[in-house]
Amino acid sequence: MLFRKKSKTGDLVFALFHLAVLIAILVYGLVGLLHRNIWRFGVIAAGLGLYYFFVLHKGVREEIARRKKSKETP
Repeated sequence: MLFRKKSKTGDLVFALFHLAVLIAILVYGLVGLLHRNIWRFGVIAAGLGLYYFFVLHKGVREEIARRKKSKETP
């Protein structure tokens, strides 16, 4: 049970859920900015930036490289 095959559907649902959550957090920060709550927007923007660089950046770069490599080889 520890070594199950990865589910592509499960990965897609996981990714879409997290994307929706990140967009919702960004919208919440923008609403705070519209209500002139600059600190809320700043903290949320900084948190999302740190999350990207510490969690997502490596995976994004690997995926871009993989796609470029797959386009080059027919």
